[in-house]
Amino acid sequence: MSPTQSSGGWRRILGSLTLALLLEQLQWSGWALALRPDFLLIGVLFWALHQPARIGFGTAFCVGLLADFQNGGVFGQHAMAYVVGVYVVLFLRLRLLQFDPLRQAAQLFPIFLLVQLLLVLIGWLAANPPSDLTVLLPVTSNSVMWLVLVGVLRLWHGKGLQDQA
Repeated sequence: MSPTQSSGGWRRILGSLTLALLLEQLQWSGWALALRPDFLLIGVLFWALHQPARIGFGTAFCVGLLADFQNGGVFGQHAMAYVVGVYVVLFLRLRLLQFDPLRQAAQLFPIFLLVQLLLVLIGWLAANPPSDLTVLLPVTSNSVMWLVLVGVLRLWHGKGLQDQA
């Protein structure tokens, strides 16, 4: 692999995580705030699935600390949850790569739910418990965003949405 190919991969990864960070910075309010996907989590899990040699636990921890700093939450809350999410994705990596986008999103739904439940649990242990269960709404929007992201990328690369066996 030439040095330009290697740096090009890092540029794509850093560019997409920067885009995810900028999407997190948009002003959200009301139900849009409750339904907002966790763009940083989606970006980290996507790259951990497709580039496991470059994106691992350290990157997930650093991006999680960035999310904590940005959201004003308990320091380390997102970092711990993101590391667990990356662990599960890396554990199921070969299985996840066999699926088409719809089945992949369905397989990632429990992982997104686990990460969100960890965020709630860590926040509850460190501060006040959540007042209602609207904190679990991003799980569905994360799965939908994953479906859109992977579907668009597959179509962009000339592959269909359905896998050919």
